[in-house]
Amino acid sequence: MGINSNCTNAQRVSAMAHELGHALFDRKHASSGQAFQDTYFYSLDNSKAERRANTFAAELLLADDAVLEPIGYYEYAADQKQLEANLPSRCSSAYRAIKYQELLQEFQYAHSGLVTLDEIARMNSIEKHFVDFKLNILADKGYQLPFLPELHNDFLKDSMKNCNEGEVTMD
Repeated sequence: MGINSNCTNAQRVSAMAHELGHALFDRKHASSGQAFQDTYFYSLDNSKAERRANTFAAELLLADDAVLEPIGYYEYAADQKQLEANLPSRCSSAYRAIKYQELLQEFQYAHSGLVTLDEIARMNSIEKHFVDFKLNILADKGYQLPFLPELHNDFLKDSMKNCNEGEVTMD
């Protein structure tokens, strides 16, 4: 296995976790001798294998609380609970949606100084895109988050392009 010496520590850790996901979940494909197509590397839409590897890496690299606490999730959840307790029992779904949207806007305004996703990535020595991915995983787990980043195709391919130029064998 090789990793480029131009990679940052965050890129190295992120790439290794992603590739470990492939090693654990894609053995059958790897043992068949077929190469992965370059167009599928780090893609979200094109390959279930890439989504599995990204999910594995995000879960391996970030505990839920490593993301939830810095983004103020627990405060937001408490605000949601208080809002729910104060809503009339027979309010319309439209009124409820408006109140939740107001709560979200108030929360985002009042907590604009919270740690950014870039800062969470730096604190955990990983690529920022895995923080984005982890937030989407948390939403899939049922957490109602104060915001949710949009995941893009090939999100790691772009961030790892400096790593892929001239592989060097790891010690």
